[in-house]
Amino acid sequence: MSSAPAGRMLAKSIGAFLLSTSLLATIAPAHAAAPAEEAVAAPAPEAEEPAEQGEIMILARKRSENAQQVPIPVTVISPVELTRQNLVNFTNFQTKFPSFSVFLTNPKQLNLGIRGIGNNGFNTDGIDGSVGIFVDGVYTGRQGMVSNDFNDIADVELLRGPQGTLFGKNTTAGAVLINTLKPSFEWGASGEATYGNFDFREVKGSVTGPLIADKLAIRISGFYSKRDGTYTNLFNGGDQNGRQGSGIRGQLLATPTDDLSIRLIYTHGRQSFPTISPVILSIYNPAALQARMAAAGFTLLTSNAKDRFVNIDSTLNAQTKTDSGSGEINYHLGALGDLTSITAYNTWSCFTNNDNDFTQLDAINDYGSCNKEHQFSQELRWATPKDEPFEATFGGFLSRQRLQVDSRFRFGRQYNIFAANPSATLFPAIAGVSWANGAYVNRLVGTKFQSQAVFHTDTDALFGNVSWHPDADRRLSIDLGLRYTWEDRTQIYNGSVVANPGALSQAQLNALSPSTANSQIGIVDAGLKDRSLSGEAGVSYKVTPDIFVYGKYARGNKSAGFNLLAYNSSNPDTNVGSAISLGAQQTVKGETADNFEAGIKASFFDRKVTFNLTAFHTKVKDYQANQSLGAGAAVRFLANVGSLTSRGVEAEVETWLAPGLHTKGFIAYDKATYSSFRNSACPAQSTVLTCDITGRQVAWAPKWTADFTVDYTHAITDTVKGYGLFDVNWRTKQNYTITLDPAAEGKGYALASIRAGVLLMDDKVELQGWVENLFDKVYYINLLGLTRATGVIQGYPGNPRTYGATMRFHF
Repeated sequence: MSSAPAGRMLAKSIGAFLLSTSLLATIAPAHAAAPAEEAVAAPAPEAEEPAEQGEIMILARKRSENAQQVPIPVTVISPVELTRQNLVNFTNFQTKFPSFSVFLTNPKQLNLGIRGIGNNGFNTDGIDGSVGIFVDGVYTGRQGMVSNDFNDIADVELLRGPQGTLFGKNTTAGAVLINTLKPSFEWGASGEATYGNFDFREVKGSVTGPLIADKLAIRISGFYSKRDGTYTNLFNGGDQNGRQGSGIRGQLLATPTDDLSIRLIYTHGRQSFPTISPVILSIYNPAALQARMAAAGFTLLTSNAKDRFVNIDSTLNAQTKTDSGSGEINYHLGALGDLTSITAYNTWSCFTNNDNDFTQLDAINDYGSCNKEHQFSQELRWATPKDEPFEATFGGFLSRQRLQVDSRFRFGRQYNIFAANPSATLFPAIAGVSWANGAYVNRLVGTKFQSQAVFHTDTDALFGNVSWHPDADRRLSIDLGLRYTWEDRTQIYNGSVVANPGALSQAQLNALSPSTANSQIGIVDAGLKDRSLSGEAGVSYKVTPDIFVYGKYARGNKSAGFNLLAYNSSNPDTNVGSAISLGAQQTVKGETADNFEAGIKASFFDRKVTFNLTAFHTKVKDYQANQSLGAGAAVRFLANVGSLTSRGVEAEVETWLAPGLHTKGFIAYDKATYSSFRNSACPAQSTVLTCDITGRQVAWAPKWTADFTVDYTHAITDTVKGYGLFDVNWRTKQNYTITLDPAAEGKGYALASIRAGVLLMDDKVELQGWVENLFDKVYYINLLGLTRATGVIQGYPGNPRTYGATMRFHF
């Protein structure tokens, strides 16, 4: 991105924040008597004991409310759970949320799904996710922007079902709210150090306190973590699949009056996935890559999820950089309610370098697809006072996003061994020497394709939500909400040859272009206008102070998008031309989700037991998914493929049955099926053009998910406590490809962990030992299935057993 657009967006961000500040400050003196309701709330406690039963306050409707009396299925990970179980990223969060799935193989490729909705596979640069992610109230434009570790979190909230009324576009599956700890007007500090096997090292720290008593507080937090790889690379004896990250967050909280608060946040983060790689699990077609390598004197290695051997000659790495700033202003208007303004500017970049042949061959020695995201957003909303016959929230939202996708592909000296001849006509034998025997090695090596795609997205929205309590006791509530969104999007794509040292002809380059993944030759200049109406209607009733029932209907919308590559005559790939003739387009329509659900939230035995039950039925129309043309997936493209239906039941239980004993768990059933998908891409094992997978379970959607945690703390002396924690998470089988490739069918698995520790000095110091994947279960986090061109089946094994020790303190 050039400095000029970035400067303009930054200027908009600063200007909008200053405007919001001045508008709220202008009216501040008129209402300086009543205390601010939520603006200066104390940060969540950094306690080290299991939470006692009581109210859990959440922000699911953009105001602080009791989680047990909100007509939304919400699961909350508390600060105590986050700390004691060291839950720091979405891979960890997955185990704590019902019907939730995470697809992550590198920092760029993070896809989140709820109830089977949201995972669209790899080809997603031109479309958005279905799960909205909000960090301190700020919408995250790309899910890869939150693939990093988090630190200093107050809580994490999962809202299931469409949340389009208050949270806007791209929340057709639900939303995740990540809330960080606020600055405090009392001095405090915390720290943490961990060491484990695979040379895992992690340190965390935070400090908070007043700069001006009762007027200005600061909070600074940071972390660093590093872990060696869990694979062995036979090529050089090194490790593969390491991970490291670091970050720092600085905050200021100003409360110039009792009614006005201003919170400023700046976050700086860096992340690296050194040498991540799939494992070749088996060879389906020995006549493909294995035969070509054997003829050239090479052995194609296979391994498994337990041994995790790879044999790769080039460096693999994926790195991300995040810098974001936001300003939140809350102003209490007394009997008129509250005004809130959130202004944010985020930058995020990702660089990947992959040995995309995944062998010891020098076949593809420079390959990657790198993103740069710049995003400005502004939200301004007004909420009426609580506990009135009518409660309402009205507001507006705008965002300006620029996403740049840079892709590259360079041929190596042994590409002729890795890939078959793309055209016997254009690459005929020379003096009896064929393509396979190296006839074109000297001309092909160093040839490089490169592309750049730039997507602009301008979004504006107006929204309102009203709750009416017709009875004097406020037991009955009728809820109505609407949101209208205007969105304008553009795409510019230019793919070309940037190095041709062997003077290959244009026809030969055209024949090679389809092999270059996201770097294909072509030009795109496209735009679209997307208009959508979201809304909800529901009724809820407090049967007793401890029993709450609700039913609701909600509609959500996911944005229209683009195919990344050129789907026009400028792309020389003949399969693209055939796809166009069958209806493939540069643009992809947006999705619409209609959701019906009913639930009960109840507490029993003096709130020592809470039990929540939700039943849901969601239908997504114009579902966005990857398709293909040609036998066994010759070319992939995004298209709308009919509909997806998700229906099921989720049950959650939490107990405090004895002093110090806390249990929490869930079990969820989700039958998520393609209710209309008659022209799916076929798995590579098939020789037919398209497959009908209507009625089959959606990819990345296990039918059953469950988790159970028991945590017991007991006093040893007056100043020393001991505790033990056991957790087990279970999910049934799932397929990891949209085509439902039988080679990508992963078995169900259960993962257990244990933690034990002591709390010293009135809980100010903690020593903990822990074991993750206690029984060293062999499982997969992703399976790639069969690739026709190579004849191999690949997958990403999950982590083996890990163990270590942690020391924490806070005061």
